[in-house]
Amino acid sequence: MQKTFLGMGAAALILIISAWLQGGWALVNEGFHVSGKMLLQVIPLLLLAFTTAGLISVLFSEETVSHWLGQGSGWKGITLGALAGALIPGGPYVFFPLAATFLISGARVGTVVSFITAKNLWTVTRIPMEVALIGPEITFVRYVVTFVFPIISGIIANLLLSGYTEKILTGIRKLQKLD
Repeated sequence: MQKTFLGMGAAALILIISAWLQGGWALVNEGFHVSGKMLLQVIPLLLLAFTTAGLISVLFSEETVSHWLGQGSGWKGITLGALAGALIPGGPYVFFPLAATFLISGARVGTVVSFITAKNLWTVTRIPMEVALIGPEITFVRYVVTFVFPIISGIIANLLLSGYTEKILTGIRKLQKLD
């Protein structure tokens, strides 16, 4: 977490200096104003996402998560992960905390990769906007063409990353300061 914080701090400092060099304090203040508005828009989503992730972690035991999404779940876990990804509304502030909670609660890496991939490819709540902007034909073709990717990505992740599960969990716990 400290490295991430330092990296983001360095990026912010570089951008503040760049804004100051291009437009002085007026441009820096405008940037702070825009970021403050974004923060106010995102805070409710963050609160709901972390509340959801926290409640999932206490409501569903590790045994339940492991049964449905863990080592013995096979195709069922990958498919359920993909379906959850398609149905969960919201952006990355919503689904990444859930993905981390799934992993910490016993889901396999492939299930979580399937969840994230489906969230980005199959989001059901995006269908009306997609149909309105690019038409039903292209939307249908896009969903058909991408249909197998969350499942395939989950299978590949399980094959390639199963030995790294503990290292991944340690990294997540360190980021969340659970260790």
